[in-house]
Amino acid sequence: MSSGGFGFAKGNLSKLLSVPRYAAGAMRARWVERDPRLWVVGSAFGPAEGALAFVRAAAALPEPPRVVWLSGSESETAAAKAAGIARVVDRDSSEGHALTLKAGLAAVTHGFGDVNRYGLSGAVIVQLWHGAPLKKLHADSPAVTSLGGLERVPGVSALLRTAYRKGTRRISLMPTSSGYFVPFLASAFDLLGGQVQVLGEPRADLLFTGTEVARRAAARAVLAPLLGEFADSRVVLHAPTWRDGDADPGVPTELQWRRIQEVCDRLDVVLLVRPHPLGVGEYNHSSPRVRLLTAAMQPESMPLLWGLDALVTDYSSMAVDYVVTGGPLLLLAPDLESYTRTRGLYVDYAWLAGGSWSTDWDQVLDRLEAVFTNPDAAAAAAAHSQELAARFHEWTDGRSAARVVEAASALVRRRFP
Repeated sequence: MSSGGFGFAKGNLSKLLSVPRYAAGAMRARWVERDPRLWVVGSAFGPAEGALAFVRAAAALPEPPRVVWLSGSESETAAAKAAGIARVVDRDSSEGHALTLKAGLAAVTHGFGDVNRYGLSGAVIVQLWHGAPLKKLHADSPAVTSLGGLERVPGVSALLRTAYRKGTRRISLMPTSSGYFVPFLASAFDLLGGQVQVLGEPRADLLFTGTEVARRAAARAVLAPLLGEFADSRVVLHAPTWRDGDADPGVPTELQWRRIQEVCDRLDVVLLVRPHPLGVGEYNHSSPRVRLLTAAMQPESMPLLWGLDALVTDYSSMAVDYVVTGGPLLLLAPDLESYTRTRGLYVDYAWLAGGSWSTDWDQVLDRLEAVFTNPDAAAAAAAHSQELAARFHEWTDGRSAARVVEAASALVRRRFP
């Protein structure tokens, strides 16, 4: 599976080459009066999860703003219109630039390029982000600020880190699910003035909406078309994180694929493999009980989580989301030492794993068999997930999008009285 060629080094070089355009946009913004009733929203993942929840919560305000979705592709435009968003504009067009310059608020989930990055100066910027920080982000991580060898040029790395921090300081509001994550986000984005607020994550509202029985039923209904004749089987999701274009060390060997197949047959399990949308992997094994689930097939992960019987992942923020269900979290980290050195982690991995983690699929399968056949192992796994969920989620009422929109609206009123 290809990453599409994106990497941190490539993206960072593009940012440095675009400095004149940023400067020109900032100058132009000085002469444009921003409209507090106009909000622009965009996301690298399209109209889904946190960004879509934010748009819908904005529409529910007593005096809703005029929301424009800024799209990066024709398919995204179609998806936004299908989601009920009335106005959708090409992000990189002259109209997209003009709207970003005019908007009182811009909301993004990844970076400023989710909207028109050259028109943001002076706007209230809401950074919804797209997952809780387990792995280090932005200026905190050596990998994120790499330049593909150009960092050997004296002063270039320092310039890039300064650019990262100067840019992200413009963020007005960054919601998070727990005070546990506040210092990590504040450090990564250089937000030291209360911009990071524990309001809950809009993307996680789905995890707390309705009764537990209803949540499980809704998730199984989403999973059913993916499972075919195994709609009533146990479901295990493997969701490895992105490694900046490097091969995924968690791909099973041929012998391990055979054992996976045997365990799935014996325990009535379907294994869904969902590589990161930007990930690289050789997940070329398929069978009725082992199925590749790409982001194109199922763009959102949240609707699946309550329907899973176990999650296998490594450093993905999906772990933070999944533990809400109380299901067993099985961590597979064959490259923990090198990943910690090159990317970095905010959390103690042994604590996250509940004391031990797997370094290959044979160990994963041993643990999977234990939690599915041994009541004591199942109870211990559930207790650990519940412990993590209590630490990671302070808001469980399903109203985080509403809280974030209300806080954002208050910021707009103060900025543009």
